[in-house]
Amino acid sequence: MERRKFIRNISLGAGLLATGKSFAGSDLQSSFGYVPDVILPPKLNKGDLVALMAPAGAIFNDDTAPKATAALEAMGFRVKTGDTATKKFGYLAGDDQFRAAEFMKFVTDKEVKAIVALRGGWGCARMLPHIDMTLIPDNPKVICGFSDITTLLLAINSKTGLVTFHGPVGNSTWEGATTENFLDVVRTAEVPLMMKNPEIKIIREGFGTGILYGGNLSIICSLIGTGFLPDFTNSILFLEETEEEPYRIDRLLTQLSMNGILDKLNGVVIGTCAKCEAEEPDKSFTLDEVLDFHFKNRSYPVIKEFAIGHIKDKFTLPVGVPAELNTEKFSLTLTAGAVR
Repeated sequence: MERRKFIRNISLGAGLLATGKSFAGSDLQSSFGYVPDVILPPKLNKGDLVALMAPAGAIFNDDTAPKATAALEAMGFRVKTGDTATKKFGYLAGDDQFRAAEFMKFVTDKEVKAIVALRGGWGCARMLPHIDMTLIPDNPKVICGFSDITTLLLAINSKTGLVTFHGPVGNSTWEGATTENFLDVVRTAEVPLMMKNPEIKIIREGFGTGILYGGNLSIICSLIGTGFLPDFTNSILFLEETEEEPYRIDRLLTQLSMNGILDKLNGVVIGTCAKCEAEEPDKSFTLDEVLDFHFKNRSYPVIKEFAIGHIKDKFTLPVGVPAELNTEKFSLTLTAGAVR
């Protein structure tokens, strides 16, 4: 995506200005369904300490942590790198207890203001039994990543109310629009914050409001029935995926549908699904056809090819804050700050 087409716009005025626990679940239930009391992490400032760690897959590229460190330092942050950056346990960055212990160490470290995952892969779900959720509300901080990190983002938000961040990981391309939007979201409590993406395609026109939840489609489906998903009633759901053929996307969306999740929503934002073409196109539906099957006749707005997920230039979307989806403006707007 060309940087000039990746538009960010922050304006002051109407909306809920984040000041601490600025919007409680009880205030939002009538409009958005059940929402736990919301905990906003403190905004990041220059000089703050950011922890880099690998909560899922092992880091096999020795350049990953140094490059991420350099990028974050260029933004004005100090960086601490965890031992998971070099630990190998099969395809995992250490065993489950080791990764969870390092994560909790950074959670409870008062000097650490943010935790950024170095990569996704697989393994965050294996950590959940070893994470003490009761310690997180007293230690709110920015927790950021995407792909398999979806597990941590949704589980932590659903169990504690802490707003988490679906955004770049350490091995992402930290430059241009990606960095600008990340800093917009984690360094300012000003609202509304409009994320306008003129290149989106519209499946279903309309305007919808709701609490913003989402992440990787496969990971969300894997969490159904575990107790680690939020209540999606009247929410705006964002989804991204990569390297899944159309029939697999169809299967995953069917699982969401059969569990009643797609019927509860007020809007859907689908990212650019990279490398999701069929190996044998003459024997397959296209991805666009699959998405039309599931969303064309919905009562709420649905867009696709939004700038999130496994692409170079990406938005950072907070999990657990109110938002507005407007297909006429090609925009998703945060109507409450994600930090305080």
